[in-house]
Amino acid sequence: MVDLKYVVILIIIVSIATPVSASSIRTGVERICDACGQKITGSYFETGSNFYHPRCFTCEHCGDPIKGPHTVYQHKSYHNECFEDHVALRCAVCQGIIQGEYLLDYWGNAYHTSHKDVVLQCDFCQRFIIGSLIDGMKRYGDGYRLCGRCSPSAVTSVKSANKLMTEVASYLENFGLKVDPGSIRLHLVDLRKLKELSPEGTHDTKGFTDYFVKKNVFGRVKDQTIDVYLLAGMPRTQMISTLAHELTHVWQFEGGQLEQDKALSEGSCNFAAYLVLRKIGGAEAEYVIETMLRDDDPIYGEGFRRVKAYAEKNGLASWLKLLKKRNARLSRL
Repeated sequence: MVDLKYVVILIIIVSIATPVSASSIRTGVERICDACGQKITGSYFETGSNFYHPRCFTCEHCGDPIKGPHTVYQHKSYHNECFEDHVALRCAVCQGIIQGEYLLDYWGNAYHTSHKDVVLQCDFCQRFIIGSLIDGMKRYGDGYRLCGRCSPSAVTSVKSANKLMTEVASYLENFGLKVDPGSIRLHLVDLRKLKELSPEGTHDTKGFTDYFVKKNVFGRVKDQTIDVYLLAGMPRTQMISTLAHELTHVWQFEGGQLEQDKALSEGSCNFAAYLVLRKIGGAEAEYVIETMLRDDDPIYGEGFRRVKAYAEKNGLASWLKLLKKRNARLSRL
């Protein structure tokens, strides 16, 4: 099962320029203007180690001469007003200018660190739920939330989920993982129920596959059922990823590979989800892929990265051949 709960908020240390005063206009020895490259024979501005004609010391934004206090940012000079109104990094929550540490999400939004754990975040895309993202927001009884961008694609009916399962199964078959969706009973459950079903310490809380096998007195299979439980209300792309992961577990079960090395088994399920996500494409698919690539879990994260590296080096056919070996172990690769 794949852990899609990935915190994409990063802490980045930046040095935001503060307003400084241009030096007084002075006269003296000849200098070379850093802007036009011509000799300065009269008055000039000096800022840092650079010299300018008064007419050449201009704002990077508006192009007008700078005659007084200004801001230097990333080696460029601005009027204080131009910098604050058009250049300064601003918080996506409060719109205030950010100085010092800040949070940056996967989507390029910057936030003051003080907003974390105070302003609600979407449990799927990790955006802060603000502004237009409040419209259409969904909050489920078991605690998780969808922002207004994720909620329109939320999968809330078994009929829709079954349709997606058939779609995902067709993708997997193209990669050599054939599973019959008709043999699977699909259930949409809340987070509490999913945690009850999943083994203690399970990395994922968005999907779980349960198998029941009944044998006769001679040890032959008399009946078997496969139940796939999915977290109700997941955005479509997250649901596709989770379905691909769980259907790969079904393929492993039907081929007798469930007792394999866990890192190989779970890493391969994530790799199958990765293949499907690459096929469907889009920003949301890229986001889910990034969460898997950055997952620091030794089974689901490192296992996935090692399986991916193996398949990219040796080909999908070799990966599938490896998966069919009953005693295959990722540690031996």
